[in-house]
Amino acid sequence: MPIYCLGHIGYNVVPWKQRRGYATRALGAMLTLAAREGLSRIEITTSPDNFASQKVIAAHGGMLAETFVTLPSQGSLTKYRYFIHL
Repeated sequence: MPIYCLGHIGYNVVPWKQRRGYATRALGAMLTLAAREGLSRIEITTSPDNFASQKVIAAHGGMLAETFVTLPSQGSLTKYRYFIHL
């Protein structure tokens, strides 16, 4: 993927709907679609302090691939990149 692209899939759950499994189910559905499109692996990123997202990724077999810093145009933020093999 191009360096400015942080991953294949992004998601967000409004605070009043969090902790109900929506993100876990949504990511699972997206992985099914990605596999149907012929992808063998997806990349997904999260912030080091976003433990909820890390838990969602781990629930689908995500493996931490690297810690990196985003481009200055993206805020020069530290991120974790995970791979999920399909």
